[in-house]
Amino acid sequence: MNIAVIGAGAYGSYTIDVLQNKYPDAKITLFEVGNKHIKTEEEIGFKSNILNAPYAGLSKGRYFGFGGSTAKWGGQILLFSKNDFKQPSPFLKEIVDLNEKYREQVFSKFTIQNAFTENYISENLFTKTGVWLGYFNRNLFKYFKIAKRKNVTIISLARVIKMEIADDKSVNRIIYIQNGVQKEAGFDYYFLTAGAFESHRILLNSGLVKDKQISFSDHLSQKIFKIKGSTKIGSDDFAFKVNGTSLITKRIIGEIDGVSFFANPIFNSEFPFFQNLKKILFKQEINFKIIKSVIADIQSCFAFGWSFLIKNQIYVYKNEWYLYIDIENPIGKNTISLCEQLDKYNDHSLNVDFKIDNNVLRLYENAKEQIKELLIKHQVQFEECNSQIDVEKSEDTYHPFGMLCNFSSCSEYFNQYKNMLVVNTGILPRAGGINPTAAVFPLIEEYVSRNLN
Repeated sequence: MNIAVIGAGAYGSYTIDVLQNKYPDAKITLFEVGNKHIKTEEEIGFKSNILNAPYAGLSKGRYFGFGGSTAKWGGQILLFSKNDFKQPSPFLKEIVDLNEKYREQVFSKFTIQNAFTENYISENLFTKTGVWLGYFNRNLFKYFKIAKRKNVTIISLARVIKMEIADDKSVNRIIYIQNGVQKEAGFDYYFLTAGAFESHRILLNSGLVKDKQISFSDHLSQKIFKIKGSTKIGSDDFAFKVNGTSLITKRIIGEIDGVSFFANPIFNSEFPFFQNLKKILFKQEINFKIIKSVIADIQSCFAFGWSFLIKNQIYVYKNEWYLYIDIENPIGKNTISLCEQLDKYNDHSLNVDFKIDNNVLRLYENAKEQIKELLIKHQVQFEECNSQIDVEKSEDTYHPFGMLCNFSSCSEYFNQYKNMLVVNTGILPRAGGINPTAAVFPLIEEYVSRNLN
């Protein structure tokens, strides 16, 4: 069995691990536009034209190379449960069922004990706990040791531009560019794991979707409350706990009129040492200015270290922190389409039209009131923030969803193409109140178990 995996990010790396566990003798070819040097959209040579709202997730949130965005941001292991959606569509309900079916299996891959419970803290709000992968485990290409895998051939610096499909909906071959030369290759099975936008750009470019535009949406974010004092709200402690180099984090999730939101604690946004540490760890920035700032804040550095190493939790600067509310921007007129403008590979770039839905302000006010009532009930000292809705999506708030997701069932999704699975968050009808990357892992498990032979 010869299999092509297109994209070496979170889903490509996870897919190869699943395939090799079940079919150790299968021959897998991994196509990656980058290599071990992680690059931005501009550095890799892609182009996207952002229309209307300044939706910057494509340029600031996604990266290319072995590990993709996981090499920069890592990932949070959060899965859906039956608490997440009040009235899910049949397809979404099956996704939730698969999340629950494979929950232990997914967590165990990351050596995480799934001991986290979800608890309702009001009639409509519940808490969910997840794990941010540790600094040394965040790059899934490295974590799953893809480069050392037997029967895996890596073709790097190869940009897949098109696929050819037969009348029976089976993919015949892929066409790719490597070192300026156009090449082609055929396989028995294909996994398109090149990220939500690039995967759908390839589908559009190949004529594998009916329309010339594809709908999508993403989370919106807003700083809502500044909390002064304890990290507890009632009996729930929202401090980030430390487990090795991983972080255990908790959030509050709710839903209004079929739209999910979550209240997310943000610590140390005004703590110079912590912000500089993030620049060093996640952006690999280090210069005299950063070093000087760290030295100037040495007393707080010791407090941070003590909390991290001894108390096993993240220090809270000046005992002040923020609650952000992230909400699903309802799927409306947001679209992606091919653009006549060509990129570095002499291929079509993308037009990305992103608008904030007219109902968002009402939804935010409703979500804000629910969280406010919770804070007042538990006598939490807070003040309201005067901030704008943020669509400058990057880091952990870049979660495109709602692209090709109008399926009646997982079976219809799995059989959209006879021998290819499209794997990205875009296939989710809803992002819910989580970072939904891990929610797609169970679908890979089920497809490999059910559809490959």
